[in-house]
Amino acid sequence: MNIGLYFGTFDPIHLGHINIANFLIKKGTFKKIWFIVTPQNPVKSNNNISDFIHRYEMVKIQVKDNDNIQASDIELNLEKPNYTINTLNYLSSKFTNYNFGIIIGEDNLINLKYWKDYKKILNNYNVYVYPRETKIKENIDLINNENVHMIEAPYVDISSSEIRNIITEKENLSQFISNDIYRYIIKNKLYIS
Repeated sequence: MNIGLYFGTFDPIHLGHINIANFLIKKGTFKKIWFIVTPQNPVKSNNNISDFIHRYEMVKIQVKDNDNIQASDIELNLEKPNYTINTLNYLSSKFTNYNFGIIIGEDNLINLKYWKDYKKILNNYNVYVYPRETKIKENIDLINNENVHMIEAPYVDISSSEIRNIITEKENLSQFISNDIYRYIIKNKLYIS
């Protein structure tokens, strides 16, 4: 079975994330997609992200009615910081009948060469890249890798950091996050300074 792994801090999860996942499932690229909520991203300061439990709860709330998408806290019990290759190695050894691929934005593809063991990732896993505002012309070698697939998914024109700023400014968020996520954010006083 083809399983897509969508890694992220998801702080918060937004409709862009869900649109990408639904697109890949509908297209038949993956049977299921697991949103891997990362407790500690090696390149992000933990001071700037919400507690893991809030981020994981928001993903669970967002995907609760979709049988093809699930929230995963698998990295919570893995060695920190959470390197993608370590999680891929763990999942591949635990679920030997599954074919894993990873889902990233164009902005992450630019930085892929700085990831731990990125060549091992490229040699052993398919990487599906969705469009972001960043253009990756300078990384032509990565684009031409046979395991890198540029997908014609909906353009994601918002980031979680922009959503956090909009919440602080009390602007309308209905085009970016679901009502359930908004209610959770307000109830738990997230992103409000």
